[in-house]
Amino acid sequence: MAKKDRGRRPAAASGTLRPVPEVRNYDNETPKFCLHHVVRDFDVTALSALRQAAFAKTLQRLAARRWVDLITAPRHGTGSEFIPAAQIKASIPPRFQDRERFLVFRYDGKLPMAGARVDDVYHVLWIEPEFNRLYDHE
Repeated sequence: MAKKDRGRRPAAASGTLRPVPEVRNYDNETPKFCLHHVVRDFDVTALSALRQAAFAKTLQRLAARRWVDLITAPRHGTGSEFIPAAQIKASIPPRFQDRERFLVFRYDGKLPMAGARVDDVYHVLWIEPEFNRLYDHE
């Protein structure tokens, strides 16, 4: 600092303050679907042609709604529920092994698909081809 600047207030640095980014509320977004981590024998190829069609129609129907609508709807139909990880009979992909529970949607009557939500993305991990194969239904 030069001698002539003593006692003067330093000039504000220009451009150093950035606005705080707005926190994104993913519940107001529509879901995006990822099938990258789907487990073998619980994937689309394990389904009959009719169940494959039901799965595709369900994804389209779910994608047209917001997360807030899906998570507040009754569990059967368009709604969802959580299943504890300990109840899953199939292998859990490494990326999701730290999860304590998984989000379940129905795709064909009461047949479920289960996975994990990350922000606005639903990672489909299992598509149950027949009852009680993924977890015991009550």
